[in-house]
Amino acid sequence: MTQPQIFLIPAIQAHQTDRLDEAQRLYRKALMIDPAQSDGLQLLGLVEKRFNRTGAAVALMRRSLRLVPDFTTVRQNLCRTLQGTGDHNGALALLRQLVAELPGDAETLYQLGSTLLRQERRREAAVPLRRAARLRPDHLETRIALSEVLLLEPTSQGAEFEESLRNARAAIMLSPGNPAAHLQIALVLEEMARAAESLAACRRALRLEPGMTDARHIAGINRLRLGDFVGGMADMEARKNNVWFHADGSPIPVWDGRPLPDDRVVLAAEGGWGDMIHFIRYVTQVARICGEVVVVCPPRLQRLLSTVPTPGNIRFNPERMPPLRARAMFLSLPHLLGSTADTVPNRPYLSADPERVRLWTDRLAGLGGLRVGLCWSNGDATRAADPKRSVPFEFVRPLAAIPGVSLVDLHKQDNAAKRLTDADEALLHRLGPDFDAGPDAFLDTAAVMKALDLVIAIDSSVLHVAGALGVPTWLPAPYRMDWRWMNDAERSVWYPSLRIYRQDRQWDWSGPMARIARDLARAAGAKAAGLSPDLLPQAG
Repeated sequence: MTQPQIFLIPAIQAHQTDRLDEAQRLYRKALMIDPAQSDGLQLLGLVEKRFNRTGAAVALMRRSLRLVPDFTTVRQNLCRTLQGTGDHNGALALLRQLVAELPGDAETLYQLGSTLLRQERRREAAVPLRRAARLRPDHLETRIALSEVLLLEPTSQGAEFEESLRNARAAIMLSPGNPAAHLQIALVLEEMARAAESLAACRRALRLEPGMTDARHIAGINRLRLGDFVGGMADMEARKNNVWFHADGSPIPVWDGRPLPDDRVVLAAEGGWGDMIHFIRYVTQVARICGEVVVVCPPRLQRLLSTVPTPGNIRFNPERMPPLRARAMFLSLPHLLGSTADTVPNRPYLSADPERVRLWTDRLAGLGGLRVGLCWSNGDATRAADPKRSVPFEFVRPLAAIPGVSLVDLHKQDNAAKRLTDADEALLHRLGPDFDAGPDAFLDTAAVMKALDLVIAIDSSVLHVAGALGVPTWLPAPYRMDWRWMNDAERSVWYPSLRIYRQDRQWDWSGPMARIARDLARAAGAKAAGLSPDLLPQAG
């Protein structure tokens, strides 16, 4: 009787020398003789995986495991295959079994941690990855994955970022020529607001891999923070969204910024709503050099964005898309139009509906003193607040004790950060359930702002509405500010009416909020004395 080994042994030899077609044929012959040959099943599965036939690979490995359930190597290979197909839950179940059986196996711990990382379960992922790094400190991928987990966990602060940086540096020591390791250091340093060092790490990564778009994007963010507006915007073109835009299969050519007076250009919104409000300012310039501009944006933002000045050739969200000559994304417009820090179109470019302004002015008529709109949290009913940008209400509360100040809550939807005690609720004027309750976003917000003296808002869509209207606005900013605000600046090139109060130390709101309280008291005192309050940033 023919034994399967006569085919299995040469199949393994062919497999080891990368003669995959021959290995596949021989494995199949061995399995025709003995379909319950667990080695042959799992090895044929590995060959199928190499041919990118992952469905067949998974089926073969599962058949092997049914025959020998505790076959560790097969379970590890099946985990990697399931990860490749995106079945992270299936991989996770196997990995938890393996970790329970092999608590000291660094590779299994790494696989468990990286699977949890792919599922964005970062706090859980840190536990096996730390154990894997202790067991196998010279494993490059573990160090990078642990650094990434610690960097991306929303609750991470100073200690976690320092640990992330140590692991990224360990990866560099293990592989000095690895561009991903240099990029990881750049990402950590960027999060720690160490822009110059992060930029240097980006440049090292780009020397090793000039086409690394993530490194180019992060370099652009750092250049903008350091004041290099033109170079930063050019590097920002490498951002992932722009790469997707170039490769999305659309036959419409990407616009290069040259005038197209007889043709139609479509501008696609990207980023969050604040980004769209921020960059709609450039649409008027595009309309001056192109025959027609079609703007595609979220329908709820259309009415607000359509108040941008227009020469008459801008259309928003047409029901039927007309023939188009070129396309671009909102965040690309400063680069495509050759904008510099000195030529940013920063005069007020959106407007509030006059009838709504009259209505809200009447409704707020009973508020005395300095009228101040507040936005301290950027979450909503479906999205938790970003703890790195939102200000805990304990730092907002002292503003209510300043004589001559009326505080107006500009939040529309509740989340945990906005739910207040009854005592705190009494400190604020609420705008009622009909505030921005219609199908269009921010129309009431804009009208209310025109009836206020000042808006104090975190980095959010609310802040961009205020800036676009030219309303005096104060921004309590984290130490690691968003790239658009640059570093160490009280003023903004984007919004002349904006004054920035940056944290003195990361995650510490006491400094900026104390300065806001001081300046607010001075402004309220000036208004009470019949003088013009000092609300705008200092010249210079």
